[in-house]
Amino acid sequence: MRVAIFGGRLQGIEAAYLCSKAGYQSIMVDRDPSAPAKGLVDEFHALDIVRDSEEIKHILEHVEVALPAIENRNALILLERICREVNIPLMHDNQAFSISSDKTASIDFLSRSGIPIPGSWPMCGFPVIVKPSTMSGSTSVYRANSQGQLEEALAAVRKIDAKPVVQEFIKGPALSLEVVSRMGVGQPLQITGLEFDAEYGCKRVYAPVEILESVETSMNEIGTKIASRLDLHGLTDVQALLKGSTPKVNEINARLPSQTPTVVYQSTGINMLELLVDLFVDHRLGHVEVRPKCAALYQHVQVSKGELRVRGEHVMANASGLRVERGFMGADEAITNLSGRHDVKDGVATLIVTSNDLQAAKERMAKVIERMMRQFELERYSDPAPDRGESS
Repeated sequence: MRVAIFGGRLQGIEAAYLCSKAGYQSIMVDRDPSAPAKGLVDEFHALDIVRDSEEIKHILEHVEVALPAIENRNALILLERICREVNIPLMHDNQAFSISSDKTASIDFLSRSGIPIPGSWPMCGFPVIVKPSTMSGSTSVYRANSQGQLEEALAAVRKIDAKPVVQEFIKGPALSLEVVSRMGVGQPLQITGLEFDAEYGCKRVYAPVEILESVETSMNEIGTKIASRLDLHGLTDVQALLKGSTPKVNEINARLPSQTPTVVYQSTGINMLELLVDLFVDHRLGHVEVRPKCAALYQHVQVSKGELRVRGEHVMANASGLRVERGFMGADEAITNLSGRHDVKDGVATLIVTSNDLQAAKERMAKVIERMMRQFELERYSDPAPDRGESS
């Protein structure tokens, strides 16, 4: 199976990793010749989808399926057209993505669908989260505790030519759930837990999550309802914050996400890329048994200026020279550009460990961190987090 992956940043890293685990041959296209995921694939082409459409068409004529790991709508529409011309499936639902990629549109969709969401400003009161409507990840996300901070955050978002979205700040745990769906009939996968750095970048993902059975049921019901209302044919992730025992959906993304699929794969053995191939190539989606075989813990770290620091996902999106290394510093695997030499100056790693339970996985991760501190002769370790206040 030859899979063409379009985009070599965070989602591209995820797609390349899952391709390798599935035993597929990966062909990546990205306009950046130094894209972070370049070293994780079998073949790489530095091309622009819009500018180099004829060369893109030639590449697609020699693969079985295409997967977008990009969010540019014009490029996605063009890619969909080219895939139709060469008669290969594009593993993506552009219609669903057009709703999920705009937070204003997705909030309206969720409200009309009766999905619980964080309260809106000004009814919710302070504190609030301010974020741009059309960017993913933690880009330009701010917490505001007062009117003055709110005005500063709004100005910062508008400065990047984005429309601000203001919602209630919820202090509870963050959860993520992927749903794979065939013509609106969704299959929820494993719920994962998310942790963030001080700038609200996702720094750590873990599974399984210790939550009430009622919360798990609510998340699964919400996920299948979203897939149905979107008439989704493909994959979406659903991110929620727990307010008491009620999941409040703060984001949906109808695409292959980054980070969480690797954790689901490590914990359950379910490879979301294989599910998408089954759906788009073989036109089938059978029942998926979601049962954790082990606990998985995944986190990003950066070595810089004598410090080992846990960081949000953006450090991987801006990295180069990444590779997958088994047994790195005692981890099961790492996606890294660190060499292991004492004289290393800086670099990044996504560390992946598994164990029988989450506590044992945390203890293993701590030992990996200790070994890295010794190996690179580092003086400081930090693990910054947002000020979330007391749990609600």
